[in-house]
Amino acid sequence: YCVQWMKPKTKSKNFDYQFRTVTADDLKREQKVIDFVSSHLDDWQEKGFVPDMVIEAGAKTDEPIRTRGWTHWHHLFNARQLHLMGTLNRNIKHFPEFVVMMPAMLNLQSKLCAWHNDGSKGGLQNVFSNQALNTLWNYGSRGLLDIVHYLYRNSKNYPLQGYLKVNSHPAQNLETENDIYITDPPYGDAVKYEEITEFFIAWLRKNPPAEFAHWTWDSRRSLAIKGEDEGFRQGMVAAYRKMTQKMPDNGIQVLMFTHQSGSIWADMASIIWASGLQVTAAWYVVTETDSALRQGANVTGTIMLVLRKRHKQLETFRDDLGWEIEGAVKSQVESLVGLDKSVRAHNSEGLYNDADLQMAGYAAALKVLTAYSRIDGKDMVVESEAPRQKGKKTFVDELIDFAVQTAVQFLVPVGFEKGEWQKLQAIERFYLKMAEMEYQGAKTLDNYQNFAKAFKVHHFEEV
Repeated sequence: YCVQWMKPKTKSKNFDYQFRTVTADDLKREQKVIDFVSSHLDDWQEKGFVPDMVIEAGAKTDEPIRTRGWTHWHHLFNARQLHLMGTLNRNIKHFPEFVVMMPAMLNLQSKLCAWHNDGSKGGLQNVFSNQALNTLWNYGSRGLLDIVHYLYRNSKNYPLQGYLKVNSHPAQNLETENDIYITDPPYGDAVKYEEITEFFIAWLRKNPPAEFAHWTWDSRRSLAIKGEDEGFRQGMVAAYRKMTQKMPDNGIQVLMFTHQSGSIWADMASIIWASGLQVTAAWYVVTETDSALRQGANVTGTIMLVLRKRHKQLETFRDDLGWEIEGAVKSQVESLVGLDKSVRAHNSEGLYNDADLQMAGYAAALKVLTAYSRIDGKDMVVESEAPRQKGKKTFVDELIDFAVQTAVQFLVPVGFEKGEWQKLQAIERFYLKMAEMEYQGAKTLDNYQNFAKAFKVHHFEEV
């Protein structure tokens, strides 16, 4: 295909980059590597230097099997990559401080690494530039000098004084009481960690250093709480309820959440209610501004929901909730808009887009809702635990829909008075809002889908 050459510039630390066609000598060198790996592969696999693990079928792992016929994990690497990574893996057990960087190097060295489209410099993307196993027709392969420096990266260490214990087990099996829990749960379009981590496990499982020998080198697929269907809610409730039981009355949980779907927010509300928790604060943290993969419709941050035990048995009615939710959402959105304006005033790119504000509004509404144990005379724990029926909205779904409608009232395009905005029909609001977002550069289908749900507009494709 081609070879990328780098030549140091005169009196400079920079390089000239060139792409040259493959020569007969290149092919001879490549064949030498192929022959060497072929003659040693069985031995290396037996000793655990390179993978011998079968790719187990799954939502993400089906992709290399279906599109390429790759049945084992070593098929995802060419001969040169197997030689390089196998040599590192063979020797790395003597240097346990380097083991943690082995996955980082694997993420940069397989047939799933795409070329950067950045002109003459070239360069490669990592395997997990998104959370899938994408097969390519023009992958790139790094040389030793382009990867070995990862072993010598300095990591800052901040030693903690006092008692320390690290356990790995399902949350439902907690035995120790803790003051603080920090969780980043799966939901909706969950990343299939239980499948894609096998990309790394296949390399490390047979040859770990002593410090890691006691680990369970298996992805434990059967234990994963899947981010969909009724099993998801039940598994999550069991996990969060156990954590609530295993924390003091003044303990806190910090739950990271990133989603624009009202139905997923309804699931999260059900989980929080059923676990005996309530949202006491919601912080919006920008986390993705530096990623091209996050541009357009995607939210650029994460909501940090602070959860505490619900000690009081408060009761309210939906009519009264409207005013309370509106006040909370208004305060949250105005706070973020104010921050955004102050940043833009310094000639900087804004912090938030409307998708971010929409999600922050949902979080503010959740803070109001979960403070109550009974709404319209209904026990919210009982309502939250009720199984979903296909095509039928639960009481919690209806409450979240109500909160969503309240939240989107504040997403008024620049130049509109709120009173005039509220006089418009849903389709008119949707059309004008999307026109504004397109003008701001957000032109992907995601935005149309999410805001159509929020504005209750059907057949948005016509717009």
